[in-house]
Amino acid sequence: MTTASSAIDPWPLLRNRDLGCQRAIRLVVHGRSGGVVPESLLELQQALQQRRQAPVQLEVLTADSPPVCPEQASWLVPLLLWPGSHARADVPEIKSRMQREGADVELLPFLGSWPCWWVLVAEALQPFAAEGSVLVHHPLSSEEADRFLLELSDRMGLPLLSFDHWSDYRKRHPEAHPLMLALAPNRMTEALSEAGSIPPLLDLALIRQGLIDLLAALP
Repeated sequence: MTTASSAIDPWPLLRNRDLGCQRAIRLVVHGRSGGVVPESLLELQQALQQRRQAPVQLEVLTADSPPVCPEQASWLVPLLLWPGSHARADVPEIKSRMQREGADVELLPFLGSWPCWWVLVAEALQPFAAEGSVLVHHPLSSEEADRFLLELSDRMGLPLLSFDHWSDYRKRHPEAHPLMLALAPNRMTEALSEAGSIPPLLDLALIRQGLIDLLAALP
């Protein structure tokens, strides 16, 4: 994949709008229990802020309170892989709350809906793919999610499996090799580490740098 710093502009439609000066970014992340933020997400925030020379905030869904809105206009970027309730309900509410607080905020689609993201993930996972590889994802339950997963499986060229079905699947397919699709460490990546799964996606250098490049290229 070519990075966002290449000649290919990853945000051509945004570039055609009059947005004024470079915006701040608020990244919506899931976090762990009690609002704990994995180190990989903190490092992403710091690297992106250094690249853009503009504020980069984390809104942690498991935290008790959100950060104060930046003074300048901002992008609201959901770093969420799946079209679950967080992307469909929580993120629009975050935007509404920020607007009620007087913020000038523009919402981007959730990360998992970006075609360039999955191109990047496919390239990074290629060295790990082997016979019996299966992509394991967070449990989802909606018709919209089912369609999303079918299209993603076709795009990635590998079967997708919900984490809550992994144990039964492994009993029927002892040769199965899980590739966990999760940005940062969570209980699922920890559970699958014993089965030889890959690290969380942001621990892979190609993905981490590619995501920084994409976000740094925002106006």
